[in-house]
Amino acid sequence: MNRTEPTLTLRDIADLAKVERAVVSMWRRRPRVRGQHMPFPRAVAGAGPVERFRRDEVVDWLARTGRGNNPEHRLDAPALGVPASASLEDLVTLLCLSAHCDGDLAALTAAERESLAQHADPRDEFLLTEVRQLTATDAMVRFVDDLVEASFGLPEALARLENGPAGRALGRRELTTEAMALISAIVRAGALHLEPDGVPVVFAGGPPSLALAVGSGGRRLLLQSDGPAARALRRRALLHELAVVDRADTPLLRVLAVLGLDTDATLDRIDDLLLELAPGELAVVIGPAVALCERLRGDAERLRARTLRLGHLASAVRLPRGMWRQAHRQALGLWVCAGGQDARRPMVADLDAFPLADLSVEDLSADVSAALTSDGARAFRYLRTADLATILTGSPIVPSGARAPRWGVPSVDHLARVRAAALVTAEPPPSFDVLVTASPGAILLRQRSLGELSDAGVVKVHRRSRIDRSHSDPNGTVPVLTADGTMDNVALDPFDAERLYPRAARTEAGDIVFVDGEAPRARVDELGGSLVASPSRILRLHPSVEVGPHTIAAIINHQSATTEWRTWSLPLLDPTAAARLEASLTMASAYGAALRRRQNALHDLTTALIDGVTAGAVNVVPHSNT
Repeated sequence: MNRTEPTLTLRDIADLAKVERAVVSMWRRRPRVRGQHMPFPRAVAGAGPVERFRRDEVVDWLARTGRGNNPEHRLDAPALGVPASASLEDLVTLLCLSAHCDGDLAALTAAERESLAQHADPRDEFLLTEVRQLTATDAMVRFVDDLVEASFGLPEALARLENGPAGRALGRRELTTEAMALISAIVRAGALHLEPDGVPVVFAGGPPSLALAVGSGGRRLLLQSDGPAARALRRRALLHELAVVDRADTPLLRVLAVLGLDTDATLDRIDDLLLELAPGELAVVIGPAVALCERLRGDAERLRARTLRLGHLASAVRLPRGMWRQAHRQALGLWVCAGGQDARRPMVADLDAFPLADLSVEDLSADVSAALTSDGARAFRYLRTADLATILTGSPIVPSGARAPRWGVPSVDHLARVRAAALVTAEPPPSFDVLVTASPGAILLRQRSLGELSDAGVVKVHRRSRIDRSHSDPNGTVPVLTADGTMDNVALDPFDAERLYPRAARTEAGDIVFVDGEAPRARVDELGGSLVASPSRILRLHPSVEVGPHTIAAIINHQSATTEWRTWSLPLLDPTAAARLEASLTMASAYGAALRRRQNALHDLTTALIDGVTAGAVNVVPHSNT
């Protein structure tokens, strides 16, 4: 093997093809593709304990087989294949050097690279020392040149390094993208509260990715240390084009992430930060919810109470679980503190009580901004008022499920909801009966699988289509169906349906919409003209099939879990018996739809009654008085 030849691991190949790692292992075991023998490239001999494959061979194989979900894999490939001996910081150093180079780094000698670093970093704040100490191989330099060429800018090139093999080798588990967005929104609200033109953000500790997130948006990032971590952060700030300063005279906004420490150490770090907080400054603290939000006992409770007696806490929020990759089951807490204030009524919220779909970054930012201005006249979406005196007696800062009080709606709305649902539930319940008699029975039960019927051309299965729910139109007339009913409220405008999904098959009256897999489900489209959303498919019957669509749908709904619809068996019935069975099952289907309609109305009635009585807009009259 040529040691400078770029190679990929199986994980790299999965990233390149945008598939799961297990899919690549399956490709290796199945050399036939569309009936042709196309074996997976062989691993390079002598490449070490981790199997590696020549990058060019993998790219050619993906192009020939058409496998994977990345049509631009040939363009993305140069960004993969990190040299095995390269560390993340060495590659980031070369990437920073490339930002100041007009051409390729590979065209420069080691002395020329040092001269370039001295020109880019004359005060030796982030780059010069690292370049002097760097032992860069030709493979590393060429890889960085290829990375820059394959990326949409330096920030994306850095992200590829952080998320690639060099970054994964460090085993870091940082905050999720959702957590970064929430924290950045709160920092933005605090910065606008202090000064509309922006204030410097002091990063007092935490993962580098958090510093880059809170420093974005034109804010200046103030770094007060010169250690290796600060120099590494300056290099990343350069790649993100963030302004980094050493000192500032204006009011500051301090950001501290206390992750991975025990409760006592966490509270000590927070107490030190708040003692430094000058009047007119703000601090945003992120740490474990057990220390920042929940009830404490003993010395830990007394230590936290001592910090809270400063009166700086303006707002406290418990973040949803799963926002810290190091401990995805642990909830995080967030404090917003204001220096020079004596707040006795902090605003709190438990965001874990809201579904993720209901969390609005903009609304949370507006709530925090109002809490900082003590605007009690504003309606809050998440935050509610707490009592500091009660918290200091040992109560939790953020009680479980804490949320803002909801504003009531006019009583006529509650009454309309209750009456609309009661019109359905007050109907006499439907009945369903089937008259049967004994028959001689059949000695031989005749059955054929759906696969046999499909091969014979008497049934046809249409391929699935992905439908974007966001394309739904309230006035749309083209319904979108699924076997499990998850998109029954989605309809498209006819012009949008034709423009956006020209190749999607439409149903005809009597078609069966089904889904296989672990929970087979089926339903019959009585009207036709609908689109069917993936993973559901359309099963269309030829008139010669003696089994009716409702019969087939009922058979599918009683199938055991399987992943192959072609193995499902259908009975071959006498035409008269098949017609009678189909008529009975059609009635059974209508009966089931009526029951589901009543069940949905009962759910709406229950919810409307609870909301109406809670809001004081509805009174329930006892039956004895009606």
